[in-house]
Amino acid sequence: MTCAKGFFPDWRLTCAALWIACGTAALAALPAHAVEAEWPCVQRKVVTLTAAQMWDGPDVEALTGWQDDAEMGRLIKVLVSRAVPMEKAADSLEQWAKAQPDPVRDEKLKILFAGVLKTINDDRAVVLAGIERFQHRQRQLAERIQAQGAALGALRAKAASDETAKAELKAAEDRYNWDTRFFAERQDAIPHACEIPVQIEQRAFDLAREIRALMKD
Repeated sequence: MTCAKGFFPDWRLTCAALWIACGTAALAALPAHAVEAEWPCVQRKVVTLTAAQMWDGPDVEALTGWQDDAEMGRLIKVLVSRAVPMEKAADSLEQWAKAQPDPVRDEKLKILFAGVLKTINDDRAVVLAGIERFQHRQRQLAERIQAQGAALGALRAKAASDETAKAELKAAEDRYNWDTRFFAERQDAIPHACEIPVQIEQRAFDLAREIRALMKD
C-alpha cells in the first residue's frame, strides 16, 4: 500500500487509517503463530547468532572462562559497544592479544570470542524483545483506532438530529485523529528500530573476523 503526499488534506492520517484497516484484516487471515510472532521488520528474525555463522575456528559454545577474567570482561564491553568505532575496537583487541603469552594466546582469543558472542546475543535479545513489545502496542492501538472509526459512523448519524451527540462526535473525532497521528508517527520509527539488530549482527561478524585473524591455528 502506498500513499501520495499532498493528495489528501492530512495524508499521514489517511495513510495510517488505511494501514490500520488493511493490516487488521490481514492479521485476521494469518495463522495464530504468525500473528503472535509480533515481528514487524522486513528482515528475517534470527533469534540467536551462532559461531558457525561467522567463525571457522574452534568450537566455543561451552566456554565460559571469560566470566572469571576481569580484564577480558572489560575488553568485551569495549568490543561489543556500538558507541566505540570498529577501528578503535580492533586496536584495543590487537593490543590485548599482543600482551598474551604465545603459548596461550589462541586459547585466550577463543575464550574472548565466546564472551563476545554471548554478550552480543544477550544485548541483541533485549533489542528484539523491545521491537516486539513496540509492535504489540502498535497492534493494540490499531485495534482501538479501528473500533473508534466504527463508532464514529454511528455518532455522525446520531449527530444529524441530536445536539448532545454533536459534542460527543467532536470529542470522538479529536481522539480518533490524535490516536491515528500518534500511530503514524510510531509506525515511521519501526524501520529505524529494525536496523539495530542488523548493526549488532554486523558488529559480531566484524569482531569474529578480527579475533580469528589474530589466531595462529
